[in-house]
Amino acid sequence: MPMDNFLFAMVICLIAVGMCMVFNTSYFKTSTTAFRDNSLASFGSVIQQFKGVIGGFLAMGIVMRMGYWRLRKIAVPLMFLGGFMLLLVWFPGIGIEKNNANRWISLGMMFQPSEVAKLTLIIYLAALLSRPSCRVQEFTDRGLVPPLVVTGLYCLLIEREPDLGTAVVLFFTALTMLFLAGARPKHLAAVTAACVLFALVIGMRHGNVGHRSQRMIGYWNPDADPKGVTLQVYHARLSVGSGHFLGMGWGQGREKLYLPQSDSDFIFCTIAEELGLLRVLPIVTLYLVLAWRGFMIAARSKDRFGALLAAGVSALIVWQAMINIGVATTLIPATGVPLPFISIGATSLMTLMAGIGILLSVSQYPTPPMSQK
Repeated sequence: MPMDNFLFAMVICLIAVGMCMVFNTSYFKTSTTAFRDNSLASFGSVIQQFKGVIGGFLAMGIVMRMGYWRLRKIAVPLMFLGGFMLLLVWFPGIGIEKNNANRWISLGMMFQPSEVAKLTLIIYLAALLSRPSCRVQEFTDRGLVPPLVVTGLYCLLIEREPDLGTAVVLFFTALTMLFLAGARPKHLAAVTAACVLFALVIGMRHGNVGHRSQRMIGYWNPDADPKGVTLQVYHARLSVGSGHFLGMGWGQGREKLYLPQSDSDFIFCTIAEELGLLRVLPIVTLYLVLAWRGFMIAARSKDRFGALLAAGVSALIVWQAMINIGVATTLIPATGVPLPFISIGATSLMTLMAGIGILLSVSQYPTPPMSQK
């Protein structure tokens, strides 16, 4: 079958929006120095994002050409590789600490292993849950326990960086895959309740309690300390509210001058402020249609591994977008999650594009070649 050009076109639209908004939200930070030094420093973020786009297209092309079914054979090694990279953030000389967080490693280039881990876990779960011997309806060592243990270890390692937002996205993605694979809702509900209790009792007591409690304060009372604890939520709410229906005009937003991470976790705030509700809705619709297309590809696949792969990638994109937009609109407490294909971040963009390569490969081969079954 031919490549799903409709899905590809939606991704191109989101990337184009992202390139425009990354420049829009970042140029003012360096423009004064750039003009004084007669340099191209004000385009640094755009150049970085463009490199991510090029790398993303390469990753997408490689995955498409190799065929998604070949990922089944390397699913276990990829799972161990993803876990090992998550441990490397704590290795001296390899792990890099920024803003009191150990989320990056440097191996010739700096990247976030948690972004790569999203995809390695999806591939592993798809391979495990597609085995005929896997009894996912049962809470046993031959059913639900192995995927939950691996998912739990991944989420724990990411949460300890600390990066609770990415851990939550990965957890919900895994739950979606387990549900679609046939796991019983009562088992998934019990696991979710246990994880929430664990996060409250253990996560809040051992490290980062101050940081997370401040975010909860900001969520419940955004006006409590607009120059300190609640700065992010306060300016996010102002930014989204200032957009009204038609927005202030591209480049005319004011809150990006004060909002931390305006080009990454809170980039949706600037989009809402400058474009307004009527022009934000098409962007949100792109995510919804992309998710619908991805799940349709999964439903049409005759291969259980391919179907779970497509569903996992689609769930990852939609959960990540929902949480980012929820934070930007102050519907949920602030947590660091990039807006897919739009926020700055080469690692995130390349990983998502590799995921799109998987979706396009599954769409081309609803039934994998006979020799690969």
